[in-house]
Amino acid sequence: MSRSQGPDAPSLARLFRLLERLHPVECIFITLLEPLDGRRFYSNDRCGKLRDASRDVANAILKSADPLILQANGPSAAANRQAVDPGALGLEFLAGVALRDATGKAIGTLCLASRTPVSASEIDRQALEDAAHLAVREIQHDGAEQTARDAWKVMVEAIETLPDGFVLFDKHDRLTICNEQYRETYPESAHVIQPGRSFEEIIREGVRCKQYAEALGREDAWIAERLAAHANPTGPVEQLLPDGRWVRVLEKRLPNGGTVGFRVDITELKMRQAELYELAHRDELTGTMSRRAILSAARDCGIRARARGEPLCLMILDIDNFKKINDDLGHFAGDEVLKEFCHRIDSQLRDTDYLRRLGGEEFLVILPNTSPSESVERAERMRTLLSATPIPLRTRTSR
Repeated sequence: MSRSQGPDAPSLARLFRLLERLHPVECIFITLLEPLDGRRFYSNDRCGKLRDASRDVANAILKSADPLILQANGPSAAANRQAVDPGALGLEFLAGVALRDATGKAIGTLCLASRTPVSASEIDRQALEDAAHLAVREIQHDGAEQTARDAWKVMVEAIETLPDGFVLFDKHDRLTICNEQYRETYPESAHVIQPGRSFEEIIREGVRCKQYAEALGREDAWIAERLAAHANPTGPVEQLLPDGRWVRVLEKRLPNGGTVGFRVDITELKMRQAELYELAHRDELTGTMSRRAILSAARDCGIRARARGEPLCLMILDIDNFKKINDDLGHFAGDEVLKEFCHRIDSQLRDTDYLRRLGGEEFLVILPNTSPSESVERAERMRTLLSATPIPLRTRTSR
């Protein structure tokens, strides 16, 4: 098949082969109309120089109310000689019909031509109209396919420009498409993030590569939880990756049964949250828990102690003569004493214990599951540690 101009030709080869078998002609060509009087010309391989006359032939066909069937030197040719003369083109036979869409609008022309005589009985009006119907159907089919290809190309280009990872799974949970950002999010398992691979295959490979920090030590349980969340997504899922990045997983089921997903890097957000948490829950000077945090911890410890029937100890600690340190040595020295005091007390606490600065030089200590006698012993150890070892300052030592 040949073409004279325009973009890639539709796959009309099947149509031309069919028409060649049905009609005793050498040359078959189709002219498609474009805006601003543009034309696209498609033909089989035997039209030769006839392509040069394609515009005149198409115009003659479009001007005719009925399909043209012309014999060289025949009566019909004489009647249409001003429009197109088969003999002048080196043809013995020329027939043409307009191609129209469903609304009746002309979209092009179909022409059958031969350098040898062809009888009118071999190609009649009905045969031309049937051929035109086949041509229109093929052209529209090709147009729909091209539109789909163009739309797919635009979609791929669009998702590649997204700053977040994008992925689409079909109704069988097989990967249909993803962008490069999605693969870069999971470098350990990127080699299996390919079209046709199932979500479960990809997840299991990620776990095998130790890609998900939360899965370490509980791999089977984590996989089951992740598959369940993927099958029925109800909200975002957050993942901690091996390099310290945090990713928010957003997934939604589609009406066709597929799943669309995004992977959003929230590492900076997590860092800001951690900073805000520290500001809200830690004393800036000593690093001990804030008032709100210690009250929440005390309430939770009290609830657990009552539920379990365990003892609970609360201690109030105070630094003697702290005002004198501030007055004599300045507030900088006082701050150093407070920080060292907290450091020493914290060294005597268990992971389940809590320390909080109430204000000034007063502190609260919570000791869960600690009996009265044990509480006294621990309090005495703290007092001894504080009094036995002086706190060095810039100008003098404080006890």
